[in-house]
Amino acid sequence: MRALFYCLVLIVVVACGSSDSSSTGVSSTAEEAIKKVSKGEPKSMDVSEEACVMLEDGVVSELFGVNPIQLTYRRSIPVKRAGHVVCSAMWDFEDKAEREAAYTESVQGWSRGKATGKSDPMPKPPRLSASVSITLMNSQFDSAEEAVADLESSVEYLAKGITVSVGGKDYERKTEFGDWIEGVGDKAIFTANGELLVAYNGSRFSVVVTVSDDPEMDREQAIVLATHLMENF
Repeated sequence: MRALFYCLVLIVVVACGSSDSSSTGVSSTAEEAIKKVSKGEPKSMDVSEEACVMLEDGVVSELFGVNPIQLTYRRSIPVKRAGHVVCSAMWDFEDKAEREAAYTESVQGWSRGKATGKSDPMPKPPRLSASVSITLMNSQFDSAEEAVADLESSVEYLAKGITVSVGGKDYERKTEFGDWIEGVGDKAIFTANGELLVAYNGSRFSVVVTVSDDPEMDREQAIVLATHLMENF
């Protein structure tokens, strides 16, 4: 639940258009959106789903070599309150059965060791499926420069951290980012968990790709998917 709430806050902030700047250097529109989310107040229900149509129309098979019959799709419902939707495609790894068997064997070995007094940590469950998702932000800007400025201010604000109140307790939510990426849209950056945020041609979107056990490969594929999105919108 906390992860969902944080994701919602992040998406709302990066989706907000530029407005008058506050003392933090972030648009007052972005700050107001954060306050509304923390209070559970809905925003626009006018959801942009063009990215969903693209995902469901063959782009995953084309870019990732997946048999269409293996794919399942999902359009997230909770974040519709934020004025956009997260569109996802998922499929099982071809060696899913082997991964499951290897994990079962490792857990059995861990159990035997524990019975003899060993204190090794329990094996981590393997990833059994791949997924890609696109969030096409509902906010549109008058120029590429405005979209870039909004992305920059949002990143600065999230990197500093925000405090939200849940159940009477305050929690700080801080996002870690990598370096700005050259040659991807008008401005792009990865979060520490692999979400690619992009400003391009007056629009904003984000991409997450998890198709391997190698985070660097996933990031490379996220850029491929983002480039495809820019070429088709």
